[in-house]
Amino acid sequence: MSAQTNTWLEPVNEQADHIQQPQKPAFNWAAQLPNLLRILGAAALIIGMYSFLVKGWQNGNDVLRYLLLLGHTTVLVAVGLASSRWLKENKSARLLLTLALVSVPANFAILGAFIYSQTGDINATQYPQYVAWVVDSWNTAILTSAGAMLVLIPVTLLGFTVLLRGMSRRLTVLFLLSNTMLLMPLRDPQLIAALALVMICGVIVLSRKMSRDNTAAKTQEGVTALSLQLLPLAVLMGRSLWLYSTEMFLLTVLAVTSFLVMRQVSSYFSADSGIYKITNFLSLIPAAFVMPLLSDTLAQLPGIPAELSSPLAALATGFMIYDVSRRSTFSNGYRRIAVAVPILALAANILVFNSLLAAGISLLIGAVLTVYGYKVQQRSVFVGGVLAILTGMLHQLYQMTHYFDMGNWATLAIAGILAIVIASIIESKGLNLKNRFRHIKTQFNEWEK
Repeated sequence: MSAQTNTWLEPVNEQADHIQQPQKPAFNWAAQLPNLLRILGAAALIIGMYSFLVKGWQNGNDVLRYLLLLGHTTVLVAVGLASSRWLKENKSARLLLTLALVSVPANFAILGAFIYSQTGDINATQYPQYVAWVVDSWNTAILTSAGAMLVLIPVTLLGFTVLLRGMSRRLTVLFLLSNTMLLMPLRDPQLIAALALVMICGVIVLSRKMSRDNTAAKTQEGVTALSLQLLPLAVLMGRSLWLYSTEMFLLTVLAVTSFLVMRQVSSYFSADSGIYKITNFLSLIPAAFVMPLLSDTLAQLPGIPAELSSPLAALATGFMIYDVSRRSTFSNGYRRIAVAVPILALAANILVFNSLLAAGISLLIGAVLTVYGYKVQQRSVFVGGVLAILTGMLHQLYQMTHYFDMGNWATLAIAGILAIVIASIIESKGLNLKNRFRHIKTQFNEWEK
């Protein structure tokens, strides 16, 4: 019996032996070697290109050094085209042409330094030796820039044609317009900040408009092409933060710009992807920095009451976080944070200044939030508005106790009259009020959290 049992179980055991858990394939270094080499090569080329901005290569005047960079960009394009034509390998060709696009803002930044060196209000000795790109005359600056355009314009058009053919012309125009801002002889941090804010808003709006109905914009090449539109802005902001005074307004714009860039990047991915969720979460960091930076910026402006700076800055941060909540799957949590930030700031503002203006600001912002929360039927926004209104009202009631003597006969008479009137209202309208309250509560519970 035992032998028969074992014989009967034998096929089952053999079948179980053949069932194996799926194993993760081992990392194939030989197969991944081309990709690793491309990554290392791209990193080396980017570092090499942008090291021209802190010129440390070879001897000679600045024009000759710049021509080396321009030649470097041309070589990238030539090698990329040769790789595609003779080696029949498109990945490396596409990478080299993308790196040529990456080099374009570096070219424009140096050309802008040449033009700035001839404005008459610049002394090259006030900058470190390694960033003082200068020419000896206006003619040299103009001719060098015009000659460079003969190379940079075709390179830009070719690069975007390879990445996103259907939008190549429009992307080329937008990219060149953004890079043109690097040629302007402006170095004032406030002007640069205003210019950067206009640039980022324009680039984001135009990029979205161009890519709205284009499915190719969602591919890896399309995301790369659209992301490159932000590179001139990064060079503009980086140059200002590195070489010039880091004023609060410039830092505020940098925080806002970082938030907008993350918002734009997240739009390239689906709502259920991990990158989308991580990008939305990370965008809370620049949004949080906006509040202290903008508050300090507003406090330095003449004619703005001190009570306004903190609430306005908190409202801006709250609005940015609320924008994240509208696009995130964790909408309720983000929305509560967005409402809590301005409410807490309003309460702190009243405690610090203890003034009628601070209470009035709380009442006004609370009214706006209450109306908006009622309109969109969102409980957290509505409740936040009510809390802001109550905060302002409680402050004023507290202040009234200092102006009215609670033991005075007139005050007692007014309190007595109010008590009698309230009692009459409760007796005559109590049932209607109770039913009305239940109806409102039912509707309120149906609102979005």
